[in-house]
Amino acid sequence: MQLFAAHLADAEIRRYVAGSVNAETERHVRICACCALRLANAAQQAVWWERRGPFGRLVRIDNSQAVDELLSEIASEQRHEAA
Repeated sequence: MQLFAAHLADAEIRRYVAGSVNAETERHVRICACCALRLANAAQQAVWWERRGPFGRLVRIDNSQAVDELLSEIASEQRHEAA
């Protein structure tokens, strides 16, 4: 097993979040708490999370889905006001 001499670079973290992972990077993230934390923070910032449902579970929200839901709510309010 190859050991990394340093932490992952920002570019490597971005590639990992984007889904382009190599075996060495994967191994490093599994053993390096610092890089695992950086990766978790980058992944959280890359997507929207929202609490939903009766238990308030965190779910990942697609930006286009959030926009569609907002537009739907606005249209519903406009129909209600017009009636």
